[in-house]
Amino acid sequence: MTGIADAILYLKRPYSKDRRKRLVAHFLRPSPQTRFAVLSWKRTGSNLLCGILYNHPEIIMHNELFNPIDIFTYHPKSLNPPPPENDDESQPPPRWTPLIRDLFPNDFLEFIWSGKSCGVNEPIRPKFKAVGFKSFPEHWTDVRNEHIWQDAILEDLRVKKVSI
Repeated sequence: MTGIADAILYLKRPYSKDRRKRLVAHFLRPSPQTRFAVLSWKRTGSNLLCGILYNHPEIIMHNELFNPIDIFTYHPKSLNPPPPENDDESQPPPRWTPLIRDLFPNDFLEFIWSGKSCGVNEPIRPKFKAVGFKSFPEHWTDVRNEHIWQDAILEDLRVKKVSI
C-alpha cells in the first residue's frame, strides 16, 4: 500500500505518542515556508552551497547560527533591532547574542524560522519561500543543546535536512 492508506495505518499504530503528534502536526499545520538545515562536516564545500543558496532571491540563508563562538549569518542586521527613535527609552531593545541564543534555543529557532528581522515585523527578503541555516555536529555538543538538536531539527518533519 502507498499514499493515504499507509498514513492511516501509521496513525493507528504509531511507534510512540510523540511521533504521532509530530506526524499530525506536520500534516495539519504546514509552515508557510520551507524550513531546512544544511548538515555537514568541515571542509566539505558547505560554504559554497550556502553562498549559492544565499544568492537565491526566494531563500533566506543563514550561516553557522549555532557556532559556539558567535552567531554567523549573512543577515547580521536581522538579529539586532534598529535603534529606538526616541532617546528617553530606559531599556535597550532585545537582541540576539550567543548567550541568549544558548539560553533560549527554541525561541531563537522560532525567530529564525519566521524569516523576520528583530524588532521589525517585516521579512528579511520579500516573498521568501524557504529559510535555513548550516550547522556542524560540534556546534550542538559544545553548548550542550543536543536535546534541541534532536527534537527541533532531526525529528521535526517540517525541517528538510540537506546532508553534505
